[in-house]
Amino acid sequence: MKVLRFTEFLYESRKAKKLSPLSEMMDQEVGLYDDINEGGAYGHVEHPFEDTNLTMGQLLDMIKTTINGSFGPENFVQEKTDGQQISISWKDGKLIAARSKKHMSNAGQDAMRIEDIAEKFKGRGDIEIVYNAAMRDLTNSIGALSDKDKERYFANGQKFASLEIITPTTQNTVPYGLNMLVFHGVVEYDENGVAIGEDKQAGRDLGKLIKDANAEAQEMFYVRGPQDMDIKPFPKSKERGSYYMKKYNTILKDNNLTSSSTIKDYATNRAINILNDEINKVYKNFSPIPEDIVEKLAERIAGISKAYRVNNMKKDGVEVEVVQWYNEWEKKNTKVLKRKVYAPLENLFIEVGTEFMRNMSSFLSANPTEATESMRKEIESTIAELKKSGDETQLQKLEHELQRITAAGGLESIVPTEGITFIYNGKLYKYTGIFAPIHQIRSMLAYKK
Repeated sequence: MKVLRFTEFLYESRKAKKLSPLSEMMDQEVGLYDDINEGGAYGHVEHPFEDTNLTMGQLLDMIKTTINGSFGPENFVQEKTDGQQISISWKDGKLIAARSKKHMSNAGQDAMRIEDIAEKFKGRGDIEIVYNAAMRDLTNSIGALSDKDKERYFANGQKFASLEIITPTTQNTVPYGLNMLVFHGVVEYDENGVAIGEDKQAGRDLGKLIKDANAEAQEMFYVRGPQDMDIKPFPKSKERGSYYMKKYNTILKDNNLTSSSTIKDYATNRAINILNDEINKVYKNFSPIPEDIVEKLAERIAGISKAYRVNNMKKDGVEVEVVQWYNEWEKKNTKVLKRKVYAPLENLFIEVGTEFMRNMSSFLSANPTEATESMRKEIESTIAELKKSGDETQLQKLEHELQRITAAGGLESIVPTEGITFIYNGKLYKYTGIFAPIHQIRSMLAYKK
């Protein structure tokens, strides 16, 4: 493989007709939903509907803010990139890297040096080339900063900057068409590797400082800060607001909620309804499971709490044959049930997020139109291949993902980005729109192979 200088790669990437396939999935960390694989020390960013402490009123406020384009500088709305995550710092005059809590501890005492990265990825083809090049380019770009700036943003290993490595060579789902190292923010850690503070603005600052030092264009990568987004109200925002308000009110009504109810209340109530519907099918409008136990089982189904075990039903006086029925039903339907619980809220936010992103024009992708068409063609081909497989489990999951795509407006709603991150009430959230289901479909085929 030829490693191109940045200026050469710009030319080659524009000329290329077809981008490289997925090379390898990296170490991963996932949250409530396994939609987006987010690796490394920076961790999982939640969709709004994953935060069970949020109220339904706060979700509505978030939706209204999105529709009206009311996000301000304090919301740090940025493009969420689909690359390989790594966190870096500067300690004792050298670049260090971290992908675990251990690496963050004691001011990066056990963090990875350039030679450690080289050894970790030795013999792994494109991944080895990309990570080694990233470490060299980051050494040169960070090294060009003043000692004062290095201390401010890295504190000799106490602070780590999170960034993503983006290159067509190890492309995941979004074909950006560029080699980039994109900073997101800087996190400070205590001696045990526990985060004690975060500076989201630092990603922008580091990108600007590196550019001012003429150190952004390196041997393989362009080193930069996050992409700031052009926030605008939705076209016909009043009409769109009414449309989403109707969907929101339906969710409240169907699950006996108010604006002060939490997402935990939503998930529990919906799971109760799902369970009671199934009980009625089997026991014909007679419930052999007391209401308080149904609520505890609902929390299991919704993934809120597994504290109440199926065996506890026997101790609480539920008949053995009923316990056996429930146990078999839960085992058979666990994943399907959880998806069913969150589907209404998830679909609402997929649709809002997709429309939000379709209303934007500034993305990191070198050629957004070409990238969008490439993604659409690949996912259509993947869907066709999965349908031919005859694998019942795969087909069931595919059907779920296709329903999510339909909720977002179909494959015509694809945009060339993983999503958008933003701060709401001091916490980081994400919109991933249609990216979430298409990434899952693509991953289904990749893992199968």
